[in-house]
Amino acid sequence: MLYIVLFFLILAASELTVRTLYARKHGMPYRYKHFAEYPYNAFIEECPPPLFWRLKPGYQKGQMHINSLGFRAPELQPDRPKIWLVGESEFFGARLPQENTIWFRGLQQLLDENGCRYQVINASVIGYNQAQSAAVVTSLPLARGDILLLRANINDVSIAYTQGKNWQPGSTWPLQFIHHLQSHKKWYLKLLDRTCLGMLLRRNILKIEGRKNIFKPAAGFQWDRLLAYQKEHLEIMVEYAAERGVHIAFFGEALSYQPENSPEDEAGLAAIQNNWREFVELWSQYQFRVTELGYTEVGAPRGLPLLDLAKHIRSRPDVYLLYLDLVHFNTQGHQVLARALFDELQASGILKS
Repeated sequence: MLYIVLFFLILAASELTVRTLYARKHGMPYRYKHFAEYPYNAFIEECPPPLFWRLKPGYQKGQMHINSLGFRAPELQPDRPKIWLVGESEFFGARLPQENTIWFRGLQQLLDENGCRYQVINASVIGYNQAQSAAVVTSLPLARGDILLLRANINDVSIAYTQGKNWQPGSTWPLQFIHHLQSHKKWYLKLLDRTCLGMLLRRNILKIEGRKNIFKPAAGFQWDRLLAYQKEHLEIMVEYAAERGVHIAFFGEALSYQPENSPEDEAGLAAIQNNWREFVELWSQYQFRVTELGYTEVGAPRGLPLLDLAKHIRSRPDVYLLYLDLVHFNTQGHQVLARALFDELQASGILKS
């Protein structure tokens, strides 16, 4: 019995020690990240081009509720103008463990509390490229007085970067890739990650890091061709919405990293994801450039506002505690994102009481 007590005392002391060292190294306390493992095979279905696959309309189970239009959003209320946001996986809410904390619910609450009649519709679909997003927008039941929020697509950068010279405008992720996102972490790895000591054991001794080599670059990245394709489809979306009397705004990226990161940033990124350099230092510069040029070449010439979400997130001292991984927000992060969207919508002048 004495040895058992001594063993657990040593474990407790070791955990306290590594948590102290972790906080010094990363500038933040250790927090267990609770990832939800979505059954993509259950709620993603194949469909004809130009979408190729979609969220299954009407799917209602667990942490995934999809409306009759095929979006992770509530059913449309016909008596209210809409705020449509067409984004990617971080707005879809990938890996979020509790659906009731997703950003659009927080934004809806802020709008309701401030006397704004808009209904928020999250038209973001995980993995879609710019052509798929354009197909979504041009199928939306947009009405005069609605608001449409857009961004140049970052998924296309990843697809083009991994396909290199073989990339063609409109290339999508294979449906098999989306289904592969369903892969589950082993139970013993989840157990290890509940403690700082176990997480360090997994990372540094067992050398187990999730999703290695998914974004391996290929030679012949077609940057100029990618920009032309992005611009073409952004213009399709903007013109479709403008013809219907919809207010349009662009929004910026809300990622955990920046084009250039300080040593303090690097310490925070390493806390989020140990192999962050493999994802950030090679091609993230193109992500920021494509969203910047998407606005300056399509949005700015038309006098459309830009919602700067990053300034509301980057200015926070707890910025690196808002993410489940380099891109996707945790529960607290979704709350911050909702507030950032509300504040930027108010500042833009397109939000009417």
